[in-house]
Amino acid sequence: PLDEKELERKLKKDQKAKEKEEKKLKALQKEAARLQAQAASDGGGAKKSDKKLRKKGSTDESPEDFIDPETPAGQKKLLASQMAKQYSPAAVEKSWYAWWESSRYFEADAASSKPPFVIVQPPPNVTGVLHIGHAITAAIEDAIIRWQRMSGYNALWVPGMDHAGIATQVVVEKKLMREKNLSRHDVGREKFLCEVLKWKDQHGGAILRQLRMLGASLDWSRECFTMDEQRSKAVTEAFIRLYNDGLIYRAHRLVNWDCTLRTAISDIEVDHEDLDGETPLEVPGYRSPVQFGVLISFAYPLEEGLGEIIVATTRIETMLGDTAIAVHPQDGRYKHLHGKYALHPFNSRKLKVICDAELVDPSFGTGAVKITPAHDPNDFKVGERHNLEFINIFTDDGKINEMGGSQFEGMPRFAARTAVMDALKNKGLYRDTKSNVMSLSLCSRSKDVVEPMMKPQWFVSCKSMAKGALDAVKSKKLEIIPPQYEQDWYRWLENIRDWCISRQLWWGHRIPAWYVTLEDDKEQDMGSYSDHWIIARDENDAILEAKQRYPGKKYQLYQDPDVLDTWFSSGLFPLSVLGWPDDKPDLSTFYPSSVLETGSDILFFWVARMVMMGMQLGGDVPFQKVYLHPIIRDAHGRKMAKSLGNVIDPIDVINGISLENLQKKLDEGNLDPKEVEKAKEGQRKDFPNGIPECGTDALRFALISYTSQSDKINLDIKRVHGYRQWCNKLWNAIRFAMNKLGDQYVPPATIAVCSLPPVCKWILSVLNKAVGKTKSSLEEYKFSEATSSIYSWWQYQLCDVYIEAIKPYFNASQEFESARGASRDTLWVCLDTGLRLLHPFMPYITEELWQRLPQPKEACRTDSIMISEYPSVVQILTEDDPTPPDCATHIVNMDLSVYLQLRGALNTKAEREKLRRKREEIRRQHDTLSQNMNASGYREKAPQSKQDEDTRKLAALLGELEIVDEAESMLDANN
Repeated sequence: PLDEKELERKLKKDQKAKEKEEKKLKALQKEAARLQAQAASDGGGAKKSDKKLRKKGSTDESPEDFIDPETPAGQKKLLASQMAKQYSPAAVEKSWYAWWESSRYFEADAASSKPPFVIVQPPPNVTGVLHIGHAITAAIEDAIIRWQRMSGYNALWVPGMDHAGIATQVVVEKKLMREKNLSRHDVGREKFLCEVLKWKDQHGGAILRQLRMLGASLDWSRECFTMDEQRSKAVTEAFIRLYNDGLIYRAHRLVNWDCTLRTAISDIEVDHEDLDGETPLEVPGYRSPVQFGVLISFAYPLEEGLGEIIVATTRIETMLGDTAIAVHPQDGRYKHLHGKYALHPFNSRKLKVICDAELVDPSFGTGAVKITPAHDPNDFKVGERHNLEFINIFTDDGKINEMGGSQFEGMPRFAARTAVMDALKNKGLYRDTKSNVMSLSLCSRSKDVVEPMMKPQWFVSCKSMAKGALDAVKSKKLEIIPPQYEQDWYRWLENIRDWCISRQLWWGHRIPAWYVTLEDDKEQDMGSYSDHWIIARDENDAILEAKQRYPGKKYQLYQDPDVLDTWFSSGLFPLSVLGWPDDKPDLSTFYPSSVLETGSDILFFWVARMVMMGMQLGGDVPFQKVYLHPIIRDAHGRKMAKSLGNVIDPIDVINGISLENLQKKLDEGNLDPKEVEKAKEGQRKDFPNGIPECGTDALRFALISYTSQSDKINLDIKRVHGYRQWCNKLWNAIRFAMNKLGDQYVPPATIAVCSLPPVCKWILSVLNKAVGKTKSSLEEYKFSEATSSIYSWWQYQLCDVYIEAIKPYFNASQEFESARGASRDTLWVCLDTGLRLLHPFMPYITEELWQRLPQPKEACRTDSIMISEYPSVVQILTEDDPTPPDCATHIVNMDLSVYLQLRGALNTKAEREKLRRKREEIRRQHDTLSQNMNASGYREKAPQSKQDEDTRKLAALLGELEIVDEAESMLDANN
């Protein structure tokens, strides 16, 4: 690909040429239509107009010859009799996918004798359309599965979609509020779930269309959804088995709580914003910005007249729930206070001074730390170690409850922050406020500040399962690629915490737990007694269990209203997509799968959980390899976010889109109106002219070629468009070949390599090396190296050298017929092999070009390139390593006189005109540079690096001038 400036110039030039060609084609089509109408009414008049048409176009060509006929849905694509003179992604990518799908090329057979190769697609969320991050997943996985299918494997790529509990609920709630000014509580659970299902059907269909446009060869006969009947059955079964194994339990524990959504959220839904110091931030539900990044110091009075003890906090409102003060046992300043008590200024609660060497750093702050066990993860551990009281001071929506004291009860937590500080000042206990560097936890969905809160929840005990996942990687039963992520795997699993799996949502799998409230229970609230829970597959089973457990007693039975964390059902995906827990042929044939390909950002939240649950419930690792691709960012290295306007829909890259339509999509989307203008500004900066049409093949190839970058990809659409231009190069190479091979050409079944001209031996040798390098790169999951190998061979060896080298043969006299035939056969081998080599990365253009190639007379060629054989290294070619031809003077390893004889058939007038223009261009650049270098003050003002660079440029221009002189001499000798 060219550099940015060259690419810009080339894009403009190509766009003008394309517009000119399209204009000409439209005129010809219009004229042809007129002629056809005229021919129907007046045969004689057509002859006259036909002459006119031939003058406008080619003597033997008709516009219809270049336009593909309309293909009936699902049938093999009908191709125009002539190849279009310019590559068009829209034309090439039409009809092939429907034919592949209807031909059932994507489907795997559980009864096949072929060795299985299985990929389970990471199920995209039904929250909206796919973005460019999903496109890289689809591109890499489809390249893998097409390669393995062509390599003789029973290849299965299982499609699925995830219900995405919290994410989907949030977008539907926003939609309801924006369109009807209603919350989910206003419409009720049943009607709200109907709204979510409508959203799912609408956006799920869009996702499936996107995947088909991306060329994803998924086995659609096995398509599934995480909340369909089979997957729901698997989720219930998994919960019951893990509960019976003692791995699922209910407890009152600290969780990440979102006060806007009123639910516990997982770690992956928590963003961490680093603050350099005092920072005002917008918080949902508050009219004015809230101050963060400050450390507030205040004093607790001590009993027995011992004075006071000063503590500091970034969350002053949580002092309403303090139950102790911790100091370091070796800190001499506080040894006389060990075991003493401070008094809470607002409720007279006694706060014991405790010693804790794990938490307290004597050198930080005052060396005394306030302890709020119910609202801080570190304090929670201290509370457990010292058996402290856990006091929750917040309601579910983030207001101060009765435990926070009547003075503050009912206040929103950040309003209480100010009120508490004012109250401390009134009591003379406030000391100071300092700017403080800190990390703030925000919910990625609601943007609310996450509040650690004590809640009764369902948890999965992870330690024993984590050990199995650790051992699987250490023993190489499971391989992580790239290997540097192994250390992250070990670090996370060795320090794993129990997993909170319940969510206070409506959209998701209802927890299969029923609570029994007995008539004589003192406490009638759900969950008051931990032994009153019944775990069952359905309500009927729960009723039977209750009757057996409480014979003769009156009771009420209520199902837990909470749903399971989305990652619970996603963690079962490699099992559930194959029919688990039922004993189905797919499960025995295709489990465990071969490789999981996904983003590095969900290594723990999804990958580790799949491994733990797969080993626990399926008896084996769910996949043998994990390949983690880099995360896509924009060209500036920014994380893609809708609010920045830099999230890219892959279809917009494939089809192209104007800036106006990009911004129209923002207006019609689900983005907060406050963020729309910010997003539009981002689009205007990044895509001032919109996004040019690139096509699926170019997008896929570009994304895969980017995977050499470490853990992030800075995606530049100009690079994608550069590969679209390269597709045009491939197109023209085949056009040239079809012209030189001729209509009557039949490829031989075999080629005698030893009798070929040197240039033919050379191109077959380097093709053989490209095949070997591509296959080894694919086997090692070095996809960027595979694309580089293929690109280099097509661009620099086949097109730039071999095709240029053999052109003279086709213009030479009869005595070169043998060499002409050999280069024709070699060219066919190169194109057939090269297209099959490229197919997994660029499925559409390779299918279309391969279908146009003639086939050997006695060969039984497959109907589609996607089920043909992937190229293998040919041993005979590895033994010979010919020197590449020097196209300047010995273009086909002949002496100069033979080369000039071959060139004699070319138009020397045209050659001289090219050289004349080149000479003028070089002279103009040389004179301009010389004038600049001789200008007054150049030597004094220009940096030495600039002077050195200009000197090199001047020498290079003189060298180019010598080459032009030599070329002109060759033409003179030819004359």
